[in-house]
Amino acid sequence: MRSSFPLYRHGATGFHVISRYADVTRALKGHPFTNECYAWQVEPVHGGRTIIQMDGAEHARHHKMLGPPLRGHDLRERIIPSIENAVAELIDRFARRGKVDLVTEFATLLPINVMAALLALPREDRPRFRHWYVALMAQMSNFGGSEAIERAGVAARAELNDYLTPLIRRRREDPGGDLLSALCVADHDGAAMPDAQVLAYCSMLLAAGGETTAAAISGTMYNLVRHPTQLAQVLNRRELVDRAHAETLRHDPPIQMILRTAGEDVRIGGGTVPAGATVACMIAAANRDGARFADPDVFDLFRPEIDPVADFTAAGAIVTFGRGRHFCLGSMLAKAEVDIAVNRLLDVLGDVRLAPGARPRWTGVFTRGLVNLPVTFTPGG
Repeated sequence: MRSSFPLYRHGATGFHVISRYADVTRALKGHPFTNECYAWQVEPVHGGRTIIQMDGAEHARHHKMLGPPLRGHDLRERIIPSIENAVAELIDRFARRGKVDLVTEFATLLPINVMAALLALPREDRPRFRHWYVALMAQMSNFGGSEAIERAGVAARAELNDYLTPLIRRRREDPGGDLLSALCVADHDGAAMPDAQVLAYCSMLLAAGGETTAAAISGTMYNLVRHPTQLAQVLNRRELVDRAHAETLRHDPPIQMILRTAGEDVRIGGGTVPAGATVACMIAAANRDGARFADPDVFDLFRPEIDPVADFTAAGAIVTFGRGRHFCLGSMLAKAEVDIAVNRLLDVLGDVRLAPGARPRWTGVFTRGLVNLPVTFTPGG
């Protein structure tokens, strides 16, 4: 598609699809492309406007409010200990068993446990959060218009809002040091942020940080297991874990596409996208564009284009986290979760290998991840 149809109009959705690295990075950086498409893709899912829909001064205010809790000092002092505790708790369940499905028993559980801890939500309610974020993510990628998926998403948002509303009320009265309290007491144009927007942000955090981080964890482990030589190198040199993570985000990005709206008629991909049209930026295709990455279909944690620091900022080569003003605000949180998880898994599952007869399967269109990853290992080995 990159070579033959660099600009392709998808009949069923009406999306104008771009797949070349240069075109995708251009569309993600901003003008003349906008985020207006999120008004119909994202806002109905979360029930309100969030930072990913904002631009200009409004975006700057919300970025200043949301950025610190997910980066820097707060990340080091408050979030990383929560991640380490959540990782240890899950691994303890299978460390002496010699076998585990790393998707169903670890990767899908960790991100939601971490986010619940950051929001200081009751531990006993965590299974409900997973049900909600799965339904919300399915609704967000419901490009086929399934009524059942739409109903499930609407019901999940209503249940989540009913659950969170009394908690928001209590945090406003007696705030703590958690992320939900920070949202409740944040200055919003001289007043407290409205309940509807706090709810929308909680929904966004639970949904966005769940499925994608789970896919990155399982994807990184899968790529290492199926490349034993590279796995051995990572086991001996743990500083390579973040390279394995970054290369997985390039080779198997959890986000397959990011949508944008053409703010005016735009020449791109050898054709013209009319003003107001939705543009689908194919992230996976751009990350495997041979014009940008040598041997793009090969998983290689030593590839020179990968930078394990820059790739989690807007200066990196990969486009998995986006580009420009709307670069993913949670990239450093995602990096911390995956790097800590993979390091600890390798501590415990040192001789990890695919279980006999295992057939890991990928699924997803908007987001993509493994459905299963059964492995075996020597307990205590």
